[in-house]
Amino acid sequence: MSTVTALPTGNVHAVLDRTALYLGRYGWTPTGLYDAHDACPATCACHRTGTYPASILGAIRAAVFGRPRWYLTGITDADQHAYSAAVEWFNTYLIAVGHAGLHAPVFDWETLPGRTPADVIEALCAAAIAYRRHTIRRAA
Repeated sequence: MSTVTALPTGNVHAVLDRTALYLGRYGWTPTGLYDAHDACPATCACHRTGTYPASILGAIRAAVFGRPRWYLTGITDADQHAYSAAVEWFNTYLIAVGHAGLHAPVFDWETLPGRTPADVIEALCAAAIAYRRHTIRRAA
């Protein structure tokens, strides 16, 4: 199987766009899935709405499932595929193309000291655009 046919298919671009929107709206944290505000008295907007600042993987989960999701149990095969495809494409994009001066897997890229929310959102948008271009070329 060639690299091109092994790449994810589906609505990866839409998932990455929604991921960027989630991070822009609710915030980004470079570690864990979500910033659960453990020291908070549980009266903040995060606890009232269930929408927490998220890491890239946490935000991809929120984009796929419609809300933050800590565990992947009880999900459909289609949702599992959508989540896995988005993570795989973004990880491959960061390794092959890179963004903000670094070619690295998503975990290393995201946790680099000095990484900003703007870097993350821009990388997600760039990866979504790259996916659109890839699918247009494949269709042609």
